[in-house]
Amino acid sequence: MEFLDVPTVLQISALFNVTAALVWLTLAQAFRIAPRASRLMAAGHVLRAATQGCGDCMAGWPELLRQAIPEFGLLGCVVLLLLALRRMVRNRRRARDIHWIGGLGALGLAASLASGSSVAPPLASTVAVTVLALLAVREVLRGVGDQLSGIVTAFMTLPFAALATLGIVHAAELLLHPGWGGPIVRNELPSAERAALLFVVTASITLSLIALMIWRVIMRIQHLTHRDPLTGALNRRAFEQALDSAQAQLQRGHGFALAMIDIDHFKRVNDAHGHPAGDAALQHCVRIWRQGLREVDRLGRLGGEEFCALLPLASPADLATAAAVTERLRAALEAEPLLWQGQVLPLTASFGVALPVTGDPKGEVGLVRADGELYRAKAEGRNRVCVATHLQPAGAS
Repeated sequence: MEFLDVPTVLQISALFNVTAALVWLTLAQAFRIAPRASRLMAAGHVLRAATQGCGDCMAGWPELLRQAIPEFGLLGCVVLLLLALRRMVRNRRRARDIHWIGGLGALGLAASLASGSSVAPPLASTVAVTVLALLAVREVLRGVGDQLSGIVTAFMTLPFAALATLGIVHAAELLLHPGWGGPIVRNELPSAERAALLFVVTASITLSLIALMIWRVIMRIQHLTHRDPLTGALNRRAFEQALDSAQAQLQRGHGFALAMIDIDHFKRVNDAHGHPAGDAALQHCVRIWRQGLREVDRLGRLGGEEFCALLPLASPADLATAAAVTERLRAALEAEPLLWQGQVLPLTASFGVALPVTGDPKGEVGLVRADGELYRAKAEGRNRVCVATHLQPAGAS
């Protein structure tokens, strides 16, 4: 690259890493956005800036240090990056695989340095970095692959795939042309093309992770906008939007049922044990009901202790499936009482299930039907499911 020499590329890279570290620290400390992941990213950038090859700055240093610092720095940087990525995609698995790969890579690098070989140290670190880069590709695909479009997911994974590709190519160079390890020992800089390419990949990874962080913030805002802050169920507005969409689908033959839910004697829980116990009871009920609902079902909190579940059906008149799902919710809550401050608080709920009708854009008729069945369940003794079988199915005149 005639217009750009290697020291300039390395200076730009160092400046970029320092700037990125400050940005990540600002996100962590000032805005509290994924603070742990942001701190890990900041540490990775600082480590990269401090340990990347710098030519004359290592002149006169022992040969072993000239080899060890850049290799250990790159390996440590990628380990920190992957730990941050795992937190960003909310992978709750322990990072044992990352620690094992990083640890084995460090041991291999240390043993290679002790051997005095000029090829083995960069080969050991390159293999470890390549495996970690491939692991990063897997983390992105598993973490957001089913939530983003294929094109966006591809762009998210491309920088990590590029890093893995560079690692494979470099490992092949070291194995096929052992002379590639000589420049490190002789304190020589890489070619301008190689330095620029590595910088572009590094910057692309950072930008990809920033995009991932922005996506996470947007998802968080959407969650707060559409979710009840106490229970995590859909709030009333979001549930009404889901009902409007279901009513539109009903016109195309995609049926659903509504199950109105009211926790039995909820006021007694508040009066006897206080509002914190009432809040815990609401959270307990929603947690149990979510376990019993299917992935396609939607649960919303309409107010107080009143909830409603929207249950998509295989056919518009399939009340049997809706009744079975609702009975599962009722039985699960009855079987698992709330443990509150050492006390066992039995909880039950009453359910009313009904089908909607076409030509009702807001689903008001279906809600009235289900609400009527809920009152019937409460009048008949509570802790039961009442189904509006006597009413006409959806689409009937």
